[in-house]
Amino acid sequence: MRERVERTIKENSLFLAGQKVLVAVSGGADSLCLLHILHSMSESLDISLHVVHIHHGLRPEASAEAVSVKKEAIRLGLPITVRRVKVKKLQAQMGCSLQEAARRARYNVFSEIARLSGAVRVATAHHRDDRVETLLMRLLSGSGIDGLKGIPLRRTLEHGIEVVRPLYYLSRQEIENYCRTFKLSPLFDQSNMRPEYYRNRVRLHLLPYLEAEFGTHIRRALANTAENLAEDAALLNALSREAFSAVTESCSTDGICLDIIELNKLPQALQTRVIRQALWSAGAVRSGRRHVAQVLALAIHPSPSAQTVLPNGVLAARAYNRISLNRTLPKRDASVEVAEIHGSGLTYLPSFELWLKVEVRSVGELNLSQLSKNEACLDFKKITWPLLVRSREAGDRMQPLGAPGSRKVKKILADRKIPLKQREQIPLIISGHQPVWLGGVEIADFCKVTAQTDKVLYLKIEKE
Repeated sequence: MRERVERTIKENSLFLAGQKVLVAVSGGADSLCLLHILHSMSESLDISLHVVHIHHGLRPEASAEAVSVKKEAIRLGLPITVRRVKVKKLQAQMGCSLQEAARRARYNVFSEIARLSGAVRVATAHHRDDRVETLLMRLLSGSGIDGLKGIPLRRTLEHGIEVVRPLYYLSRQEIENYCRTFKLSPLFDQSNMRPEYYRNRVRLHLLPYLEAEFGTHIRRALANTAENLAEDAALLNALSREAFSAVTESCSTDGICLDIIELNKLPQALQTRVIRQALWSAGAVRSGRRHVAQVLALAIHPSPSAQTVLPNGVLAARAYNRISLNRTLPKRDASVEVAEIHGSGLTYLPSFELWLKVEVRSVGELNLSQLSKNEACLDFKKITWPLLVRSREAGDRMQPLGAPGSRKVKKILADRKIPLKQREQIPLIISGHQPVWLGGVEIADFCKVTAQTDKVLYLKIEKE
């Protein structure tokens, strides 16, 4: 097995002689195996190792695990850095899942410690089964080829630091056998058995089912599929870069301009990639397939003048044979006050003479049937921070709970027979440029509480 890892390292030039390598060690079987294999061949590869352990602070045993990893590094005579990160605080700031917040925190720390220690490579213990699980997770979520290619053998962080995966072609079973053979004592993370985590359900339920129904070769076959898709994605990305250069007329911090005639000459797959890149360049980092379709619709629309609003405040506007994508939305009336809310707490809204209470709660703490009209519960996972609170504006739309499509906020208020004088005193709460609650009137369907919701964002309007 060591020979296979060495071959992976040498054939792909994962390390160069004289380099310092940061080894990410959680203490589990995968990272412990990686640490011992790299330690055993560090002299022949002419590399020096520095261990890094991330203390996420999410489980009671995390501190004991950090001590265990530190003892192992000292036993091997290796320097070690243990860094604690505040994952829950980061999650609240980013509005993402706990696992995604933890992942981003890890790579930020890897990059920082690599620079401080002089390392140019960061070795992580991702292996074949991790890649297969990622492929299935992204397939089930509707990812395109760039997502389906899964975890790469190497990736570049900022400042030219590279993350490499020496165990890339090994299976989890081979890694566990290695630990038993060399009498290693890996730590066991109990959270890996919790079915509420998406990856765990794929690992514990879906993959065993596929093996039982279609044969034990299924993991190897899926890993091969991911590698084939990675090769195709690399080709498409190269073609996309060329097409992007041909279609783009200007690109700056303020926005980007596309030539519609050149765009329409491209095959649809390349059109999609070019527009996705344009959206990213213009600042619409949360764009998806429907947003690409919105821009394509402008390109084929018979009118020489049309526009559409995209995520992150990006406006796509057509003027004859050009489409511009800019962060400069039409200016809001200066008299309209907008409150920003970045987390739980009580906020006074002077425009409405109201208080807005915001709390994150477990779904089991609340009886949804007992809520008053001045209370709302939303699926926390669907919320993007900060929340914005303002009065309604012309053109505001939302999809009311249970409704088949979006409607103008003005029409919703009219249908509810709310007097004109009261309508301007109703706060509109917005998340990620989408209304989520028309205070005391209606919540948006996309962020409703469902059977899959585990945390809710509780909102309450109070006069006192």
